[in-house]
Amino acid sequence: MLDQEIAFKVLQPQDFAFIRQTATQKIVPADTVLIEEGKVAEFLYIVLDGTLQVSISQGNSNQLVEIARLSQGEIVGEMSFIDNRPPSATVKTVNSCQLLVIPQQKLQLKVERDPDFAARLYHEFAIKLSNRLRNLSSLLAQSKILPGQSLRKVLYLFAVLNDNDIDWMTTYGRKEKLVKGTTLIQQGEPVEAVYFLVKGAFAVVISLTVDGQITEREIARRASGEIVGEMSFVEIGVASATIRCAENSFVLAIPQDLLREKLQHDRGFATRFYRSLSIVLVDRLRDDLVRRGFGTQAYNQEQFLDNVEYEDEIPLDVLELTLLAGTRFKWMINRLQGNSRG
Repeated sequence: MLDQEIAFKVLQPQDFAFIRQTATQKIVPADTVLIEEGKVAEFLYIVLDGTLQVSISQGNSNQLVEIARLSQGEIVGEMSFIDNRPPSATVKTVNSCQLLVIPQQKLQLKVERDPDFAARLYHEFAIKLSNRLRNLSSLLAQSKILPGQSLRKVLYLFAVLNDNDIDWMTTYGRKEKLVKGTTLIQQGEPVEAVYFLVKGAFAVVISLTVDGQITEREIARRASGEIVGEMSFVEIGVASATIRCAENSFVLAIPQDLLREKLQHDRGFATRFYRSLSIVLVDRLRDDLVRRGFGTQAYNQEQFLDNVEYEDEIPLDVLELTLLAGTRFKWMINRLQGNSRG
């Protein structure tokens, strides 16, 4: 059965009791396709024993490229559960595998009826997705494919969080004015807070070893509406890149300790926060692949956002629920700037 201490970080004994009661335990032969790219997935799978292969299509061909292998404690099918889109990868068994098979409909009902379970489940998803995104970014970097412009994550968060959540962040977060060149997050070191970039621009810099010497390389810019430090928060780990102010910037910093206390005592907020982060991470995983010619059987290129120009104002038509999310973000900006004048 499941080994909580090894495989999972957040789920509790009562959560595993529900999973065992709801799931079907199966022995699946080698070379069995569990999830097929582009086709609706009805189940989540938890690996109890054995190895799964994750592959994605490349270009317009039917050729699949292996990008990962998953073993004990891994979950597959969660991306489609989170964003209700067809899978962007094909998953099959490498050898005979022992799996827990969970119907998505039953899991969705549990999430809707049990906010404590929902908060823990989405937190678990966010941890695993964050780790997967780091691994994918490393794979793309090794292939000399650097990460591109990310989507404005605040729009995803503010479409899921409610007005009271945003009011709490605005009230208790730190308002900081930073000059150009300030290092907010240092690669390889713990991250003190989750940062909302209200105005300005961040440079994302990684340290690489080239010809035996360590060198820095800027791989992306983050503009108004971006969030940084959230992956280190959910993983309770160190930063995978350095974040530096590319120009004078204004940020809202939510200290990690304060945020963890809020999440612990407000389960509704916890569910919304971790669900929104899971949506952000899923979209980044899908978008990073599709923009580079992978997984195109599942999506047409035009279904993904074009690169967003760097500007202080966020376009209000780039996402579903953008009107609501954009309005909330603008309200937060106005309130923060009003407070900062005092």
